[in-house]
Amino acid sequence: MRVFVSADMEGITGVASAEDCVRGEPEYERGTDLMHGDVNAAVAGAVAAGADEVLVNDSHSSMRNLDRDRLDDRATLIRGNTKPRSMMQGLDADHDVALFVGYHAMAGTAGAVLNHTFFGHVLVRLRVNGIEAGELGWNARLAAALGVPVGLVTGDDPTVAEARDELDGPETVAVKTAIDRFSAELRPASATTEEIRAAAERAVERARADEFSLRSVTEPATIAADWSTTNAAARAAGLPGVAREADRTTAVTGDDYPSAFEDAVAMLRAGGDGVDEFYG
Repeated sequence: MRVFVSADMEGITGVASAEDCVRGEPEYERGTDLMHGDVNAAVAGAVAAGADEVLVNDSHSSMRNLDRDRLDDRATLIRGNTKPRSMMQGLDADHDVALFVGYHAMAGTAGAVLNHTFFGHVLVRLRVNGIEAGELGWNARLAAALGVPVGLVTGDDPTVAEARDELDGPETVAVKTAIDRFSAELRPASATTEEIRAAAERAVERARADEFSLRSVTEPATIAADWSTTNAAARAAGLPGVAREADRTTAVTGDDYPSAFEDAVAMLRAGGDGVDEFYG
């Protein structure tokens, strides 16, 4: 059994504000401690269910949050942010199941902790074939296109709700109850660690039993970005293959979803580089 783990940070146990997960802020180191706890719990559960290989992809911001020395030795780690597939780097069709740890709800989800899609404020929404998707749905479609089910999602309660809408019967763990975008009722790690471990174990066992179904991905696939500013859209549209569909909208189309996904990663990074320091 080969298991892939995509680990974000906003949906980690104990994280409630930007200061908890932004490098250089006072609470960041505590946030990384908590992140290692959740990720290691998922690794432990996967191994307990018989996983032969666990690959963890650090998927938050700089993607240099997880420390190799603090990660479970039974897992390998992808670290760094120059990845063609971003949060999904390393996933391939030979994986049996994907686990999404520490995920958050899509931009605009009322009350959801640190809700956003890819960027905190630059991107208004991301759409796949006309349907809005957050990072969870965008990434899950790539897994589905490769024939890999997403068996576990952890995060706040709106993220769990989003996972149940996007996926067919995943294991989920709500590690906190959302109050506002920057506040939450936090559960103790002593409880969530065991729940994540047990849920990851169940997810791998269910994947082995072929209990997960995959939602089909329509191809060719178009992924569109609605930006908050015209300058971000202009910069994104400067890439070959990126269409400027409206003043603040750019899009890419691929014959298959993995191609469109990789082109969308490049489009989003380009748009982010077009942000002005003072005007956004």
